Amino acid sequence: MQNLKQTTNQITEQDEQRIGFGDATVHELKTLLTAIIVSAELLADELQMDRKSMPVRLTQNIIRSAHSLDEKLSNFSAMAGLLAGDFSFQPEYLEIGPVIQSVTAQLYPITKSKKQSLAVELPPSLPSVKSQRQYLEQILLNLLTNASKFTPEGGKITVIASQNDKRLVIQVTDNGMGIPADKQELIFQPYYQVNGGKGSGLGLAITKLLVELHGGKIWLESISGQGSRFFFSLPL
Repeated sequence: MQNLKQTTNQITEQDEQRIGFGDATVHELKTLLTAIIVSAELLADELQMDRKSMPVRLTQNIIRSAHSLDEKLSNFSAMAGLLAGDFSFQPEYLEIGPVIQSVTAQLYPITKSKKQSLAVELPPSLPSVKSQRQYLEQILLNLLTNASKFTPEGGKITVIASQNDKRLVIQVTDNGMGIPADKQELIFQPYYQVNGGKGSGLGLAITKLLVELHGGKIWLESISGQGSRFFFSLPL
């Protein structure tokens, strides 16, 4: 917990301004999205005569996608607040297996589109961990999304869970582009992006904060051109 406070204290005034701007943008987008959802639901009501027709199916898809986007925007706002040190933590005992399976299922459409294999290796039994499910899922999703992003088409991604003394260790391995040694100390900093990649540059910074919020640690092993292995541990 102390590490988390120290990390959030390192957020600069410029970082806070960016987070504030992002929060305001999320609010504006959610307002517009609400109008889209309401309009689509009204349209769906008008088209209920034939539930199997293409217009009805497309409208229902719009509604589902809009609700999903609304949820993601809410999560983004929550994560921005976490970076600013504004967060709540309400842990409960969770089985890690179902959490991993849920997150890999979310990522499946992405890995399938890139013809990547996504494997999960779990021992027959693992102890429960005390965690907040939303945050634990975000940690895994961030690491897996990164692995897929930097792994070429046809590559392999593996999630491994194991118990090491009084800690649960999760490992996300890929055979992608790897991270140069001189950049490995920088990738957990807010807004830093390896090779100028696209995105917010917040993913791994948020991941580190969330792991430390649980009293855990995060580290990596990587060789440029040979892939990466990200590890994080949670106390049992």
